[in-house]
Amino acid sequence: MTTSSNRLSPKMLRDRFVTEATRKFAAQVPDFVALQKLVAENGGRFLNDHGAIRTADPALRALIVRAAGVIGLRKELDYSFPSKKLVSFDLQAIGEDSRQFKIFVSQVDLPAFPPDVAAMIQADCAEQAAAVDHSAFIALIEKAEAEGGLSDADGAAFVQHFVHKLMHRVGAPMKRSLLEAVAAVSGEAASALALGADFNHVTIDVYAAAFAGIEAMTAAMKERGFRMLPAIQGAPGTLLRQTATMAATMETPVLEADGSTGSAQTEKQFVEIIERNQATNAWGGKLWTQDGAPLIFRNFLSANAEKIFDAASTKVAPAKSADSC
Repeated sequence: MTTSSNRLSPKMLRDRFVTEATRKFAAQVPDFVALQKLVAENGGRFLNDHGAIRTADPALRALIVRAAGVIGLRKELDYSFPSKKLVSFDLQAIGEDSRQFKIFVSQVDLPAFPPDVAAMIQADCAEQAAAVDHSAFIALIEKAEAEGGLSDADGAAFVQHFVHKLMHRVGAPMKRSLLEAVAAVSGEAASALALGADFNHVTIDVYAAAFAGIEAMTAAMKERGFRMLPAIQGAPGTLLRQTATMAATMETPVLEADGSTGSAQTEKQFVEIIERNQATNAWGGKLWTQDGAPLIFRNFLSANAEKIFDAASTKVAPAKSADSC
């Protein structure tokens, strides 16, 4: 048994997870690296507010929630996005510190899809689930749950599996017919299936980056050539204000009807920036921490997130046949 003196606590494991997940995201998303450079040049600190995961597999979602518990994150609030065919919740280090890293999980709302399309999605999830073995990872979760942490070696194995196997599309490429059918109903769900349960975006705190507010950071990003969403979500002075880059179009392997591997263009990953302000009670009064500092709002607002989802929405045109070329 790992003793309390030599085990990694949930907070320590969370720090390692954020470092490794951030490193992976940076390798995939050039805009993220460019934003790191901009923040450094501005004299700011690169604070990851949250990462967002989308999945269509309820079993995978449940495993993500359980794994998040090992790094000290618990499910708190639910959010619904009917127009996007997604239902979501946040995983939080529940307390007064809004600076703690969070995960925003979105589940593809299968009942909102036509039954034949939902069946195709479920079949794709089953194929992915059969392609990976999470048994050793689950054993590490059970150990952490029993002991309150993990040894250094077990912690390293836990983080590697979480970031590189759990947060990864596995198995054969998805069928082009599935991508097209899902995109016709929800571009956001199509992007989720194309990417897998990886971070589809990571979010940077505006104030930690040493900008006066989200307008200033957005202007600086536009000057550097970032392609941004057309508007900032949230009015000045409100609890939460957000905007994001537009996801780059990426080539994604797909299985064609004849069994060959082709390629489809999808929008999957982007970078968000966030301005969090003082929380208020139900009648608008400002809230304060137990120490008398402003209590900063740490959850999310559905109205804001609805528009942020637009940053990665895949619209797939049917593949051209040889005769049409």
